[in-house]
Amino acid sequence: MDLIHLSDGVLAAGRDVRWTDDERSPEIRFQALNAEHETPAVQIEDVARSSVSVFLPLCLDEGWIDEQRKLLQQVRREWPSEVVSTSPGAYEWRC
Repeated sequence: MDLIHLSDGVLAAGRDVRWTDDERSPEIRFQALNAEHETPAVQIEDVARSSVSVFLPLCLDEGWIDEQRKLLQQVRREWPSEVVSTSPGAYEWRC
């Protein structure tokens, strides 16, 4: 998962997002709205290694998500979206 995938899901559209690189790594789930707690939530599960599961309902201030959306838009405008290796040890950022 990258910043664009996360932002398009949770911040931009209010959708849930699930991230895991493979079946051996912990899974991270971002819930835009957890129905039981009526708040956004994060759940982390490490089934393969430790069998640990953590659930964190988030108590966010009014307007916090909208503020994060604005900050994310600013990052996307100002931060290069592509890094290109121009020679060994040298990089160029392109927007």
